[in-house]
Amino acid sequence: MRLIPSAPLFAALGACLLAGCALDGEAEAPPMQRNAEGEVVLDSVETEAATFRVRRMMSGRDHPWAVEWLPDGRRLITERSGDLLLADGDSVTTLSGVPEVLAEGQGGLLDVRIHPDYEKTGWIYLTYSAPGEGDAGTVLARAKLEGDTALTDLETLYRQFPFVESNIHFGSRIAFPGDGTVVVTLGERGQRGEGPGAQDSTNTIGTTVRLTLDGDIPEDNPFVGREDIPDELYSYGHRNQQGMAIHPETRAIWQHEHGPHGGDELNLVEAGKNYGWPAVTYGDEYSDQSPIGGVEAPGMTQPVTYWDPSPALSGMAFYTGDQFPGWQGDLFLGALSHQKMLRVKLDGAEVVHQEELLREELGRIRDVATGPDGYLYLLTDADDGKLYRLEPIEENGAGAAREG
Repeated sequence: MRLIPSAPLFAALGACLLAGCALDGEAEAPPMQRNAEGEVVLDSVETEAATFRVRRMMSGRDHPWAVEWLPDGRRLITERSGDLLLADGDSVTTLSGVPEVLAEGQGGLLDVRIHPDYEKTGWIYLTYSAPGEGDAGTVLARAKLEGDTALTDLETLYRQFPFVESNIHFGSRIAFPGDGTVVVTLGERGQRGEGPGAQDSTNTIGTTVRLTLDGDIPEDNPFVGREDIPDELYSYGHRNQQGMAIHPETRAIWQHEHGPHGGDELNLVEAGKNYGWPAVTYGDEYSDQSPIGGVEAPGMTQPVTYWDPSPALSGMAFYTGDQFPGWQGDLFLGALSHQKMLRVKLDGAEVVHQEELLREELGRIRDVATGPDGYLYLLTDADDGKLYRLEPIEENGAGAAREG
């Protein structure tokens, strides 16, 4: 991958050097190229299957977590501090009527997705960390947009149980497989010793739950009727699943989850399966790198692939637009710690190729999404969080599909 900064960045940098200004981490950033549709921050990024520019569409957001589009093109953006934003061009409105969140540690207002038939129902689904008996847990709710300023008809659809004393690992992605259900990732909340945990299937710590779109229990859930396992449970043995995407053709559920010190996983999530945490993991202890569990065990499902060291993955999407033909059907994953994006090519349930994009160029990538305009969008996690758009460059044949 080759990065070419925009021409105004070179000019600003040269002027700064001539003036004798400091070029350390505290120096004021050089001005970006501006136009009516955002600011180009990278003129040309050459990769294996596409050449693109990066345009900054929004900035100044407080640790944004997820981006979603309404059918009319307006964007919904969550901020971990508890605000839900409605963006229409340059206009940004903070909506009222958002549920109370516990904005501590990794918690707050997290994912947002619209109902698959939004134009008919008007439902907007949200996940967030909420306070309650036992301290905190992940909650799924839905509401409707009233005008351009407020949420209304707020309904709580599901509450993780039990709530535990921890402000980390809420999981919290929402997806719609297309079968009339909604699936939600619930992190393991840092629980690994005595008490509730991801291997205790009597609770929903470290699980995927599957509900009807109204929050009821689907009759074909894998554990329906079992007295020892919640009816809503779809899979368990997860750590902290901050990425989930539905394959556009097979409708299979794909998730990635954070490992500890190493061992971030990509999983093909299937009904009733146990994904191992903490009995099976490719990560180890942060303190001394000693083993946590084994790398396999009877009855536990292996990841499709894993990463060591951990990129700290967050956000994931299949590319389904028409702007980048060479990326069609590929899986894109954002990373926080490594501040990069991964392009993953699948053949069925096998990873056949990976490519690293944009490492340390944009910051901590929290969410990845295909926009309705066919571009790929990235949301960064910072107290000055930004929304970026990747746009193809096709001159001189750039952007033609090729595999490295």
